[in-house]
Amino acid sequence: MSQIEGFQPTGRFFDDTHFPRGFARSGHFTMKESDLLEQYGRRLKALADGKQPPVTPQEEQFISMARGERPAESVLEQAWTKYIAKSQRRKLFTMSSKSSSEDDGADDDSGSDDLSSDQDDIIELE
Repeated sequence: MSQIEGFQPTGRFFDDTHFPRGFARSGHFTMKESDLLEQYGRRLKALADGKQPPVTPQEEQFISMARGERPAESVLEQAWTKYIAKSQRRKLFTMSSKSSSEDDGADDDSGSDDLSSDQDDIIELE
């Protein structure tokens, strides 16, 4: 893979927490995006987290993009924003059940339809 101007590759980057099978096998990234993330991800993460200062003007532009001050323009910035979006999303688990009182329509004294018993309960697990 060709080198991106203004960025130095720093070892391979993996995110086993969010992408245990790797970026390429996750189904979220193109091959080019997964190569870029693996090659430059450590440096990009250090820049975005403020752990390392920018050395080049391209790295300064990346930091302003990571802070939300401007939109992603380069292929590398777009791959990083996609990585952030996919790694920070929260998983939502839902459970649905029906109330046992739905079948007992004769026992209902109110005479009005109660929609709350027909709606699914959403439970979020962390």
